[in-house]
Amino acid sequence: MEKRRKFLKNSALALAGVGVLGATSVAFGEEKAENKLVRGKSKKKEVLYQRSANWEKYYIKAE
Repeated sequence: MEKRRKFLKNSALALAGVGVLGATSVAFGEEKAENKLVRGKSKKKEVLYQRSANWEKYYIKAE
């Protein structure tokens, strides 16, 4: 019975340590990724919306 308790205690401590290590590495990884902004070199204008009959129907029904 004593061996089982010791094993469970050690495994719980090991899992907690791995969890803390994983969380800190993820936090630092996200911080580094935010600093690298990727910008394209395309000269094309990005079109997000084009007026069309279908869009007009959608907006009329949405109101």
